[in-house]
Amino acid sequence: MGIDRVGKNSVPAPSPEASGPSRSKEATSSFAAVESFRATKAPVAVDASRLALERFRSGQIDLHGYLDLKVDEATAHLSALPRVELDAVRAALRDRLATDPALVELVRTATGKVPEPPEDP
Repeated sequence: MGIDRVGKNSVPAPSPEASGPSRSKEATSSFAAVESFRATKAPVAVDASRLALERFRSGQIDLHGYLDLKVDEATAHLSALPRVELDAVRAALRDRLATDPALVELVRTATGKVPEPPEDP
């Protein structure tokens, strides 16, 4: 019967290495790239965030100073923009930190204080 011959005198299936890159190798290399990014970039961002919060909690800076540091941190990658545009982005972000309910709650959770909405001119 044919079942008795399964695996006997047959051509073995090609291994994944012989047939080209496998999905698992691609996934492994993608995972390695993400881990590499986390290892090099994430701690710097976490340290900067932690430093700003520690400075606020120690009284070195007030809430406005803390928010300025957070806005600077969030817009650091935009330094190639013209100064006028960068200032507009920073002003819009700062406004959102004081008016968007979700962002206000995040600031309150981190600092224990609620940012003041900007005054209307």
